[in-house]
Amino acid sequence: MDVIVVGAGLAGLTAAWELHKTGHTVRVLEARDRVGGRTWSQRLDNGTVVERGGEYIFPTEFPIRRLAAEVGVPILTHNVRYGRRTLRGSTITFAELAATSRTVTDTLASMSADGMVGVSLEAVFAEALGPGYIDDAVYRRTITSAAADPARVSAAAVLGHESSTVGGYIEDGGRLVAGNQSLTLEIARRLEGRIRLEHPVTGVDQSPAGVQVVLADGSRMRADAVVLAVPLPLLRALELGFPLDPAQQRALDHRFMGVAAKLAVPLARMDDDNAVQSSDHTWWSWQSLSADGVTRIPALSCFAGGPAALDALSVTEGPDAWVHALRELRPDMEIDGEVLLSTWADDPWTRGAYSAPSLDWRIEDAEAFTRASGRVAIAGEHTGLAQSLSGAVASGYRAVGALAEVIAARP
Repeated sequence: MDVIVVGAGLAGLTAAWELHKTGHTVRVLEARDRVGGRTWSQRLDNGTVVERGGEYIFPTEFPIRRLAAEVGVPILTHNVRYGRRTLRGSTITFAELAATSRTVTDTLASMSADGMVGVSLEAVFAEALGPGYIDDAVYRRTITSAAADPARVSAAAVLGHESSTVGGYIEDGGRLVAGNQSLTLEIARRLEGRIRLEHPVTGVDQSPAGVQVVLADGSRMRADAVVLAVPLPLLRALELGFPLDPAQQRALDHRFMGVAAKLAVPLARMDDDNAVQSSDHTWWSWQSLSADGVTRIPALSCFAGGPAALDALSVTEGPDAWVHALRELRPDMEIDGEVLLSTWADDPWTRGAYSAPSLDWRIEDAEAFTRASGRVAIAGEHTGLAQSLSGAVASGYRAVGALAEVIAARP
């Protein structure tokens, strides 16, 4: 079968690789001049590899661990207290983290049992922890990662299904040794000749006989099926000549795009705390373990999630305000070179960081993309429960499965 995959990020390349392995003809169309999408590794002036996009691989994120092992791309621990960040000079214990998490989830269950629907992250933390909830370390971590206004984000989705700490917190987030983009680069190498860069797609149509993809230059390509693996705003902008499956349309309508920024700082000197959360806004900084397993890399990484944090840090005007705030948070830091600021809302091929579940989110949304809309399957972090590197990989696997009926029906 001839399949066109739109998008050469982790989701699209996972789908393309799976289809290629099983003997199908695959063509990948990517709008950018590189593969990886929101997985983008770059070197600072001091040679340290940092991530401009997706960062963490958690212990139970098996889809990406399976794929990385298959293509021989090793994973190294960050050795960072991801869920137990220092806040105002204090670091919560494992017992305190578990107790607070249990209080919040029990409160959500009680609110749901009372008939409340569309409960937001902010509402459940306020109910569970009282007036001081905004200064709680678990709240700060959770809404930083949500990368959106907590009053708009579904608590049921994040606390019950999407959180990195659901099912118990394991303090061992990982990263790919040569940079997280190395996974897409390796798959692209294995798919040599099948990826066309700088080929943006504007529309897709289909008939019982096949599909047709319209490119920005007006040219058209035909195939037996398509996998759409582009970020949510770009998916919404595509001109589709057919209706999506109603359940898929509802699931997409129940998500919106969050905003985030990252700052990478080359270091000459740093304090010995590997994870510090801002006490004023939803951003944090960490220093990852190096490959020697003993020392830390000479770079500090920072992540800011949500519109309030980005406005407070004035990221649209450059890195200066963030660097100033970072110096106040970590006065022992000594910068050695140019910092690297990454924003995603102004990226034309992303238009945001990653998606968030709205208050209308329902658990049925998670199953909507296990089937195709005719000959078209949809992949991307916005189609599943995990808005992460592994979530993108899982969606690529799922999209291939969704095409099973199309593949079986082809003579």
